[in-house]
Amino acid sequence: MKEVLTCPVCGSDRLKQASRAVVSPFLARRIWNRPPFPTVLVCCGCCGVRFFNPRLEPEEEERLYAGYRGPEYQKCRQAAEPWYTPRFNASLTDAAFLQARRARVAEILRRHLPENRPYRILDFGGAHGELVKDLLTGCVPYVYEISHVEPLDGVTACTTLEQCQRHEFDVILCSNVLEHVGFPRTIIEQIQRVATPRTLIWVEVPQESPFSRSQMLRRIAQEVILLALRPQLGLRLLRPGGLCWMHEHVNYFDVGSLKALFQAVGWDVLAAEDYPIGGPVGGEMAWAIGKLAGCPAPETEVVPG
Repeated sequence: MKEVLTCPVCGSDRLKQASRAVVSPFLARRIWNRPPFPTVLVCCGCCGVRFFNPRLEPEEEERLYAGYRGPEYQKCRQAAEPWYTPRFNASLTDAAFLQARRARVAEILRRHLPENRPYRILDFGGAHGELVKDLLTGCVPYVYEISHVEPLDGVTACTTLEQCQRHEFDVILCSNVLEHVGFPRTIIEQIQRVATPRTLIWVEVPQESPFSRSQMLRRIAQEVILLALRPQLGLRLLRPGGLCWMHEHVNYFDVGSLKALFQAVGWDVLAAEDYPIGGPVGGEMAWAIGKLAGCPAPETEVVPG
């Protein structure tokens, strides 16, 4: 882990501690094979992003996400979180939920794409390629993923940035990735290496707060379950900050902090909004769409209202 003195999103040094926190039982076991331990949640006074400090480094992220949501991952997680059953794990890729997600993303993208044609689309950090497969009519889907999981049929896997650079993509997606990584700007800079002047870049993240009423109620319920079923783990969480877990989401974004991230690397923001999301998790998603600085925006056809 690496402690930072500047914001990993906008680079500001206006950081303040927002709360004591604890590394969740699952992360502590999965990455370091140790019990939960204290950390802190920090807030950036410039862009508003909240993040845990110190930060996960790339080799720690690789240990966490190796075989993501596969049998070994699921078993390890359920050992620390009894509620994370195989059935719940499977619900996260439920076909109806994914279809609704694809429909919403496609609706946003069509506003900024010039015409219907077989777009080459890369899902950056997209696991098996569930989101990008059949996203737009006739699209050619690719996925770049560090966990080395097998892509779906019809999705071409790129396992290195060099492989990505061999293709010219019309659209690069990055969905539900930046909240997981210690250094979001590194991911954005990697996308920038793959993008061309004509590439549309679309990023979305959960818009959530670690102190929301629903999050606090969830943590209280989980603590009760742990005290009943995993008492040694539950007792280790009975400390200041014990309801604020550093879990898989190590950053908390909103629309403003997502726009600040684009601007910090010099991208032009074409649009940024949020939308509600259903399914097993719920909540809202924040998204931004942009392009490399100084590149003309795609000419979109205006559809009469």
